Amino acid sequence: MGHDAEPTRPESTAAEKTALREHMRTLRENQMPGIARRHALRAQARLAMTEHWQNALSVALYAAARSEISVDALMVLAWQSRRTVYLPRVRRHEQGCMDFVACKHPTELTPSTFGLREPLESLPGFGVEDAGGAFRPDLMIVPGLAFDRQGMRLGFGGGYYDRFLRRLTDCPCVGICFDFQFVEALPTDSWDQPVRYVCTEERFWESPPLKPRPGRKSSMLPKP
Repeated sequence: MGHDAEPTRPESTAAEKTALREHMRTLRENQMPGIARRHALRAQARLAMTEHWQNALSVALYAAARSEISVDALMVLAWQSRRTVYLPRVRRHEQGCMDFVACKHPTELTPSTFGLREPLESLPGFGVEDAGGAFRPDLMIVPGLAFDRQGMRLGFGGGYYDRFLRRLTDCPCVGICFDFQFVEALPTDSWDQPVRYVCTEERFWESPPLKPRPGRKSSMLPKP
């Protein structure tokens, strides 16, 4: 089911990731709430105009927590248009593992011990072992603390999404974030998985084919 703990890697890469995570969390939390809501709606509207969204009959989304960019408008739109909506639910006793659960209504979400809104435990879900088989969404929307021009993603370090991205090779995967979270290049490790597209309130970016990359290239400066 993938790695349960990150392999040993250069301390400099780990330190860069830690610093960038803190930097991005601070920027997100310091936004004015009204501006954050407006930018989140713009990003969602931009994504909803793409052929990837319009052609998708099933979408994997997420329920945003804290200062994370919201995709609630897309969730409502998906339900209204009778798409199948999958939402993540963390496996409590399996480090780095989660399931995607088909939900039909917001009442099927409940606050979890992690401060997230998650599908009810009574609902069946699909794990990473099902990805590419029984679990084959037409589109996956992926959160992150930062994304770069190559589609590389900086998450919280648990590997939850990397496990799915590694298997869902035929699924258009779109990272969504505020534009200040879209940077030139990220520090990366060998197990980090890219998305093909990145959507912000300012742009819908298609990443070029991924080239062999060094593990430590990084920049905190947003793309001009």
